[in-house]
Amino acid sequence: MKKIGLALAGGFAFLVLVLVGRTLMLPGPESRAAPYAAYTPHDGNAIAERLSRAIKIETISWNTQTPPEGEAFAAFAAFLENAYPAAHGAMTREIVNGHSLLYKWEGSGEEKPVGLIAHMDVVPVEQGTESLWTRPAFSGAVHNGAVWGRGAMDNKGQLIAIMEAVERLASEGFQPARDIYLMFGHDEELGGFDGAGEIAKLLKDRGVHFEWTLDEGSGLVQGLIPGVASPVALISIGEKGATTLRFTAHAEGGHSSAPGKDTAVSLAARAVIAVTDNPYPLELDENMVAFLHAIAGEMPFLQRLALANLWLTGPMIKAQLGESPTTAAALHTTTAPTIIEGGAKVNLLPQQTKAFVNYRIHPRDTVEAVKQRAIRLIDDERIAVEAVGGREPSPASSTMSPGYSAIETATQTIFGTVPAAPFLTLQGTDTRHYTGLADDNYRFTPFVYQSDDLERIHGNNERVLIEDLARGAAWYELLMRQTAGEQ
Repeated sequence: MKKIGLALAGGFAFLVLVLVGRTLMLPGPESRAAPYAAYTPHDGNAIAERLSRAIKIETISWNTQTPPEGEAFAAFAAFLENAYPAAHGAMTREIVNGHSLLYKWEGSGEEKPVGLIAHMDVVPVEQGTESLWTRPAFSGAVHNGAVWGRGAMDNKGQLIAIMEAVERLASEGFQPARDIYLMFGHDEELGGFDGAGEIAKLLKDRGVHFEWTLDEGSGLVQGLIPGVASPVALISIGEKGATTLRFTAHAEGGHSSAPGKDTAVSLAARAVIAVTDNPYPLELDENMVAFLHAIAGEMPFLQRLALANLWLTGPMIKAQLGESPTTAAALHTTTAPTIIEGGAKVNLLPQQTKAFVNYRIHPRDTVEAVKQRAIRLIDDERIAVEAVGGREPSPASSTMSPGYSAIETATQTIFGTVPAAPFLTLQGTDTRHYTGLADDNYRFTPFVYQSDDLERIHGNNERVLIEDLARGAAWYELLMRQTAGEQ
């Protein structure tokens, strides 16, 4: 018994050494050096005034059946030309498919070009919600240290920050060592097929292939991760795919006074329950592990210990992450019933009912696999399962490339020694159209998003802080100096 006790004690001591050793191997805030570089701040108030003007131009994408607001997009293009004369003097500009803008800043060298992506269109304001805005949605009001209005965050704020950076560089006589492209689509909110899609076709025909592109899709988050006070830079290396499955249930009709065991409504409802009661499992892939290790350094020792030893604590961590819809969505393919249609009269048994379930597809799954899984779960020949459109997840870009390193370096230069980690964009972006035209595609906005900011995007009270506009412009300037300056 004594030997068994000694063996157990020795095993426990060894386990403690392993747990603590792995914890100490993770970098803490004090050991994470950042390459600070001198840069000249941008005038946030001047940028805010120009963004205010941009927001007042109502470049709204209504729906796929409504043509683009031609006059609004023409006005926006004219505004950019007027507001950024040095940039327009240094670059060539093409109008693609009537409304989208393609800029080229020709470089002096032979390296692959880089591309910066943004979009000019915005979503409409839901009718009846206008009074819920602190400032009118298209006022572009500068109020309380921020610029308010539709598009401030998605995506005119980022577009203006890019143009501010180019304007300063061009004014100073900067000559890029490689080609820099700016691609501003006009219908990203509708899928980008007529905007970014047409720009991508044009560039492909010309033989343009980027080293990397950079779009919206993630950023610096603060206050969203319990126990982490510092902003965390989430550099998106991929984005989810999407599909909607239509479940069509068929049943005998008749009078409601003599119903059978099922109606088309109950069959459709049961099909929806079959897929929602069996969600995709949460999984910690290598990118999520990298993210958890990056934020661990900002946490107290016990939390660091748990994140450093996911081989042991993985199930507990997954359960905790699963409690938040945002973090859970990064761990699996999501399932969201959104529409159900059926029945015409309360005393009439419907012969057909349709239900629509929207999936956002994790890179380890596919559109066809999602459909086949639903068919297996429903397991009912009376239910027809069809995919209504579909977009595959994007391939994952490298975290070891010069592009990823440049994004990380620029972020820690402008924002300080913040932890940075790869992440997954949960929504769709215009980058979907450029994935075959670049070695790597990244998604990152150099703004800090607080816990209440996510609901502002496509919601009420969209706004961007003036401080973020100034830092964002400096960030893009530094990124272009780093990646396209003379070495």
